[in-house]
Amino acid sequence: MKYKVNEKSITITFLLISIIVAIVLSPINTYFLGNFLYYWLPQAIIYILLFVFKLRLAVIAGTALALTLSLIGYSMFNESMAWIGYVFILPAGFFGAITYGLITKSKRSTPYNEVIIYSTVSTIVAMGIVQFILCSTVMYCGW
Repeated sequence: MKYKVNEKSITITFLLISIIVAIVLSPINTYFLGNFLYYWLPQAIIYILLFVFKLRLAVIAGTALALTLSLIGYSMFNESMAWIGYVFILPAGFFGAITYGLITKSKRSTPYNEVIIYSTVSTIVAMGIVQFILCSTVMYCGW
């Protein structure tokens, strides 16, 4: 696999950004490690699973971008019960990422920036569908 741009460095950058966001959102007190692991460990599991499926690194980078944006979005809620929704949308994010990743797995000639954009969009769409279902049924989302 030879690409014009080093996808590994781009993916590592997006993964580091997701770690930094989780660190910034975790309060610096005795519960820091627990909060950090609650925010980032589910994301890390998704990244590892995508890597195990041997998907292109650009798919992992796009997924990292989408999951980081969802973490930032959930951090804007002051209600503690809203974080339950975060846990429920993560499997949907994995489903969206793995679906796009498997579709594009055989298309190695697709430029990395397109793969990042499309994997981000597919991950966000899958999470958005589940979020809509959550807000329509068990969670009050202020609509």
